Amino acid sequence: MKNLIQVELEKLEPRIKWVTNMINEAENEGVYNEGDPQEMYLRGMFYQISSKLDEVRRYIRQVTAPVIEEGILHKGKDGRYTNGKHAYYTSGASIEYLFEDSTGESRWVYSHMEHNGNDYYISNTPDLSMEGLKVRVKMLPLWD
Repeated sequence: MKNLIQVELEKLEPRIKWVTNMINEAENEGVYNEGDPQEMYLRGMFYQISSKLDEVRRYIRQVTAPVIEEGILHKGKDGRYTNGKHAYYTSGASIEYLFEDSTGESRWVYSHMEHNGNDYYISNTPDLSMEGLKVRVKMLPLWD
């Protein structure tokens, strides 16, 4: 079942791209009558849908991308965190890290980095120590 879900998500991603491109083209071509409340409603709703679809597409690409390396985070002399290979983590960067919960169970977690003025942190677990954290890097295609 898990493999079937992944296959279906991979098939869905290009369709999502196609729909969001149509929404963007409609906006760029000025197809909406600004004097018509229903058209302004559709314009606003399509914009919101496009934003959510982009987020879904980003998640699909993340979950289906192959892992190309794993490593341990260390803070470099420049204050940035790196896995010592190719990945640097700065504000806004995506990160997948191995999280161990209070029961001792581990799972990979997808999040992103932020900076609080003093140091970087992972947005969904700001108190988690990044030094020595196991991370993995995926080969994501360029956003198009």
